[in-house]
Amino acid sequence: MTAPHAHISRPALLAVAHGSRDPRHAASLRGLLAAVCRARPGLRAELGFLDLCGPDVPTALARLVAAAHEDTRRVVVLPLFLSHGYHVGHDIPAVTTQARRVLRRPPALLVADPLGPDPLLDAAMRRRLGEQGPDCADSDLDVVVASATIAPTETTSAIRALRSAGASRIAVASYFLAPGLLYDRVRADALAARVPIAAPLTTPDSEPPAELVQLVLERYAQAAGMRPAPSLPATAAAVAAA
Repeated sequence: MTAPHAHISRPALLAVAHGSRDPRHAASLRGLLAAVCRARPGLRAELGFLDLCGPDVPTALARLVAAAHEDTRRVVVLPLFLSHGYHVGHDIPAVTTQARRVLRRPPALLVADPLGPDPLLDAAMRRRLGEQGPDCADSDLDVVVASATIAPTETTSAIRALRSAGASRIAVASYFLAPGLLYDRVRADALAARVPIAAPLTTPDSEPPAELVQLVLERYAQAAGMRPAPSLPATAAAVAAA
């Protein structure tokens, strides 16, 4: 936020993710939230998980409001999910409402849309795929999109079908928000088929794509009724427009 608006109170951010026993999952999403906070200095933010790892959502929300700062009177609840579904429509509203009830100073909750679908996610996927070598602007490149909602065998079947149809260049784009067992299975199958596969959108050891950081900020701003996030840097915007 620019200096003329620095005095205006803005909501805190509670990012909510699914959770996983794989420690890379939490580490990757903590990295995403850290990048968001670097892009928006002064933003009070916490990350909570629905299941399988911590902190859970009530703990994360309690941490946000513990300081009784003006910014924590309102909290944007942002689902770190790539699509709408039961977790977004039921689990997150239920757990945040319950968590709010037990707080001495319950904040107003502003629920944001999930991350996907969105063109910025498409741009982030292309960026990740380009990091593995394939040129996403190549008209002869056939891209298979793998995700947590698609069985790993379907990705393998799609690769085989493309080869049977004469495809010479194939790559797998990753619609996974963070690493985990399912992504590992898809990756192993892709590499066994000698097909490059993109990394998940976040990983523990790399910066998240600029488009993904911008998307989080846009979802936050939309829920908070604030100005949209700043535009992407020129290089990132070029990827988004590709």
